[in-house]
Amino acid sequence: MEEIAMQDPVLNQAMDKWEKSSDDPKIREEYYDRRKAILDEMAAVREAELRLREAIRQSEKEGREEGREEEKKKVTKKLLEKGMDFKSISDITGMSEEEIKNLR
Repeated sequence: MEEIAMQDPVLNQAMDKWEKSSDDPKIREEYYDRRKAILDEMAAVREAELRLREAIRQSEKEGREEGREEEKKKVTKKLLEKGMDFKSISDITGMSEEEIKNLR
């Protein structure tokens, strides 16, 4: 690598600066601090992405549950229209008789 760097002035200058900065504890500390800040920022972004995905999954789950509840209410109303008694509807749908009465 040094042989190549000696032939290319830009690469040679970069290698010199890198060697000098590697020996300087202050520059090395600044490098590690900056690196840590970048990694912390990346971790924060990743956590935000994971939280967003979880919120979306939860929202979808709640939406499905709401849909099931609405469908259950529709079926219950149809059973009421057909004249079925509260006890039988409760056994079929799992709804309490009080919930069924409130649908009327």
